[in-house]
Amino acid sequence: MSTEAEPLTVPVEWAENVIPGQLIHNDDGTVDDIAPGVLVPFPDRTPVLHRAGSAAMVVASVTGRAVGLTAYGTLVAGGWFWAGLKAGTHLGYRYVRARDLQEVLGGMNRGADWNKVQQVRRSRWRFLGYAAGVTAALNVAGWIALVAGAGMTALDYSWMIPPSLTGAIAATATALYGRYRLNAPGIEAGQVIAEQDAIDSDQPFPLSYCVGGEQVIDCLSRALAAHGIGTRAITIVGARNWGWELDVTLQGATPGKVMAVADDLESDLGLPDGGFMMEPDTTDKSRITARLVQSNPFADMPTPAVHAPRSLSVHDVVVMGRTMDGSPFELTLDGFCALIIGAMGAGKTLGALRAINEALTACRDATVWDLDPIKGGLSEFGDLMSRRARTPEECEEALEEALSYVSARRHLMDSLKMGDRWHATATHPNLYINVDEFIQLSPRGKDLAIKILRTGRQYGIYLIMAGQEATADALGDAVAMLIAYRLLMACRFEDIKIAFGPGAGKEGWRPDRMKPAVGPVANDAGQAMIMGGPFNRAIRYQFAKYTRDQIAAAVPERVAAGVTAMDSDTLLKAGVTLTGSGQRVNLVDRLEALAQQGGIDDAHLIAVLLREFDRTGRDFLPTNEVLLPAIATAGINSVDATSLSTKLRKHAPGVKSDRTDCDEGVYLRGWRRDDVEKAAAGLLDPAETRQNLGKRAA
Repeated sequence: MSTEAEPLTVPVEWAENVIPGQLIHNDDGTVDDIAPGVLVPFPDRTPVLHRAGSAAMVVASVTGRAVGLTAYGTLVAGGWFWAGLKAGTHLGYRYVRARDLQEVLGGMNRGADWNKVQQVRRSRWRFLGYAAGVTAALNVAGWIALVAGAGMTALDYSWMIPPSLTGAIAATATALYGRYRLNAPGIEAGQVIAEQDAIDSDQPFPLSYCVGGEQVIDCLSRALAAHGIGTRAITIVGARNWGWELDVTLQGATPGKVMAVADDLESDLGLPDGGFMMEPDTTDKSRITARLVQSNPFADMPTPAVHAPRSLSVHDVVVMGRTMDGSPFELTLDGFCALIIGAMGAGKTLGALRAINEALTACRDATVWDLDPIKGGLSEFGDLMSRRARTPEECEEALEEALSYVSARRHLMDSLKMGDRWHATATHPNLYINVDEFIQLSPRGKDLAIKILRTGRQYGIYLIMAGQEATADALGDAVAMLIAYRLLMACRFEDIKIAFGPGAGKEGWRPDRMKPAVGPVANDAGQAMIMGGPFNRAIRYQFAKYTRDQIAAAVPERVAAGVTAMDSDTLLKAGVTLTGSGQRVNLVDRLEALAQQGGIDDAHLIAVLLREFDRTGRDFLPTNEVLLPAIATAGINSVDATSLSTKLRKHAPGVKSDRTDCDEGVYLRGWRRDDVEKAAAGLLDPAETRQNLGKRAA
């Protein structure tokens, strides 16, 4: 045995994996000596324990879910089975004891009654015996078929298959019957099926039980029949996101009879308060559209976009919101004179008036006023309102001035060649006067408003009045019916007679069934029923829901684009002093146009005077120092102070020059702008030349 060590042998392939040694000189002066070594590759794989843990978690998750679903399904099915078994046991006992017959007989008070019950009991036990025998025979026949036909052993488990199948069928039927009883909470213990499911039953049942159109038709038909209302035909118009809409042809009944039992129908159908709505067919007295409302029909209305400045005309058709049947709620503002009635929280100001005035202030041919005798009115519209009044006295003054416009336009219509009624343009706009809380107007203010209502529409002057009650002492039945458009929001039943007329309620016009907003709960705020003009349907309309921030953000842009002011022709004719530069420029342009046509003396002269007032921005100018030099510069010769006075007084006999201190000197004689404008009015309308119209501020 040799003691010498055996030489070390290194496999050849190791040389391919050897890492040579090396010296690494670091920046800090130190040296790292890395010895040579061998690179041994290891395959990259997930550790065994990790893999086992992931698999275990997956198995646990799937198993737990399966167990949970199985347990839940078993629990639900067990509940159905127990309900069916309990009901079946009770009904079976009643069946074999003939309790149903005893109830029909009213008890067993006579021997004959007892004999009848005994006969029925024996008959039923006999039937049950026959049924049990037939079932056993069918099971035996099935067992024989399995042995003879399928080759199964006679005394093996094959004999258990038919009775097991029979038991499974019985258990399934019991569970399904239990499910039916649990979903019909109104069924009594002694009833086999619910009253509404009986073939010959007319018992009403809730709309929530319905799962299709045919059941909805049957549901409404039964509810109507329960109150003595016959129907010839009922068809589904559509399933809406808020409920159902049906077309009903009545038989032996009227729409008024249907509306009279609306509250009872809501109880039978399980609808919320106000959930039954009816719209008669205006062409067929026997037909109505019934709406079964289960939720807010306008809950999905998007926030509207404001209109661009001066992008609309009062002659356009403007979308104001949405109709309950899904169609757009459209309105033409020309001729829109309205009465809006609603309780506090109904949405008169923040709903109806805000949406209407959002469109009006975007019209290039509409001037808008804001009158409110007790509150803040439509303050969010700011300078878009040409005039605002916040006390009964201020409202009275504004209405008095508006009435003078009616008289003025009566004389202007022929000269402007407008025909039989005022045609609004950008230069001769309609005037819309909002009067919120009109009931709080002074007696004289109410009288002025009624006069404007009676005469203003023909001349493009419209009132939009809003209030909480349409009381007869505030408005009167006859006056209410004069107003072109009557809008009733959530209100009293008494308001329907005044605003819509006697008998409107029984024809489906029932805005009193709406509910105003209460705190943050909107209810039916912003909804209205409208009568007048093209609106003849007893259906709800929802005004677009503009926010205060939307309106406030649009005001600066609209003001910058220009706010339409009252035309100078009307103002001058009414004897109102012009206050806006647009009104004055319009007057000067008309005078210049007349001068160019020829044949009109002094038109160019008065236009020059008015332009000089505009240039200086002053209300008084001296004659010799300012006015006569301006006339000479314009190329008008042979005019001195005396002739100027003569020319002006020729068109306005009541005017005269004045003396006052001014920039040009002390106590100088000159003319005031008001007097020159009166001369312009007399020149434009010679029929008024001899009238001294006085002064009022616009």
